[in-house]
Amino acid sequence: MACPNVYSLEVDFAHIKTLICVNGRPFRCKGLPVTVDQPVAVKPDEDEAGLPLCDMSLVNVGSFVVSNDLYEYLKPLAGNTVQFIELQWKNLRLWLCNVVSVVDCLDSQKSEMNQFGGVAKAVFDVSKVPDQGFFKIKEDNYTGIYLSPAMYDSLIAYKPSGVEFEEAALT
Repeated sequence: MACPNVYSLEVDFAHIKTLICVNGRPFRCKGLPVTVDQPVAVKPDEDEAGLPLCDMSLVNVGSFVVSNDLYEYLKPLAGNTVQFIELQWKNLRLWLCNVVSVVDCLDSQKSEMNQFGGVAKAVFDVSKVPDQGFFKIKEDNYTGIYLSPAMYDSLIAYKPSGVEFEEAALT
């Protein structure tokens, strides 16, 4: 049986509309739940006026935004790995996905670190990768968003716009 792959979720910045909080305060999504009054008012970044709003977008690094339809699809699949925070733009209901599952699954011997102590190339220990949902690792300052094999398969089946997946190495 082939080993499952681990993918990171990458928002396609060049082709999507990103959002900012109307109040100007960014979310600090560091692998822990955040407390915030909901819904949070957002608006498009001024630099991206002509770009489309996709199924997946961004408010800040370390989290991602999904359409209401994708939220309905993901909610039962994500389980307790994500805190969903309601966002509001005009008459649209969107959801910020704050990944709160932090897993110790990086192979520190085979991964490459950058000059700042962060991860330049992540290599995961396949025996420690979770079976379900999304996850983060502490070694990249909780900014990368990784997918379990089951979550990757589910997203590929949905075919969301605005997102790319980058394959990580496994040991």
